[in-house]
Amino acid sequence: MRSRGLVVAIAVVLAVLAAAGVIVYTNSLEKTIIIENTTKVAVSDRNIAANTQLAPLVDAGAFGYVQVPNEALVVGAVTSIDDLRDETTAAPILANEQIPIDRLASGEPQNYLGISPDNVGLGLSIGGPQSVNGYINQGDNVVVYATFPQGTPITQDTLKQLLSPAQIQAFYDSFTGELTGNPADLPVLFLPFDFTTTLIKTVKVIAIQNPPVDPESNRKSGGDTIMALDLTPDDATSLVFATGHAQLYLGLLPPENGEEGYDSEAVYGVPLLKVLGVAK
Repeated sequence: MRSRGLVVAIAVVLAVLAAAGVIVYTNSLEKTIIIENTTKVAVSDRNIAANTQLAPLVDAGAFGYVQVPNEALVVGAVTSIDDLRDETTAAPILANEQIPIDRLASGEPQNYLGISPDNVGLGLSIGGPQSVNGYINQGDNVVVYATFPQGTPITQDTLKQLLSPAQIQAFYDSFTGELTGNPADLPVLFLPFDFTTTLIKTVKVIAIQNPPVDPESNRKSGGDTIMALDLTPDDATSLVFATGHAQLYLGLLPPENGEEGYDSEAVYGVPLLKVLGVAK
């Protein structure tokens, strides 16, 4: 009887060991499968701004590795921390995200802002009511208005960019009695009145930073709105000129009119005088 009980006990122990072995083998197999279907990539433990040299961060131990499932692997992800040592960031890198090579100076240039072909991205800082009180969002289309004050120097080429032929003739007529020669023959004219025009009928906002919202009032706090615009080269030139000479206002266009904008005439002098029929 004692021998039989010993045999049973040994059998039970062997069964337990066999079950444990199966569990260990299964877990090992699962880990092997997971590792086989992942790739080790380099990540940062902090946010890194653009134009940052990475060698000091590598030396400080700011980078580590994580296993990423192959189906989630980013194209060109950096897999060796040593590859980052001689690099400089060309775009921001976020903490714990994969680091694609195109975020580095040695990578292929990328159009992160989504600038249209043949256009240029141009920055603009504008505040308060001039930026629709901070309610413009990325992807919106805006119209740009410009008011040039009396005495602003303006060239003939600039006139052609800002006005239609009929408006240019009306502009010349406004100098009647003030000039001895033909205004069209002068290389530079000085505005005899304030002048407001639609500088750019429509332009897409491709990046924007609005003033923060006050948590108590839930309203936009004071401060400028900083944005990037997707401009044609001609519109960019006009905006750069106007930024140094005119008061700018942006108007937010509804989606149905965003692509085309509106046609509107320029305003000469004080608008009240136009209503009274005094101004031309």
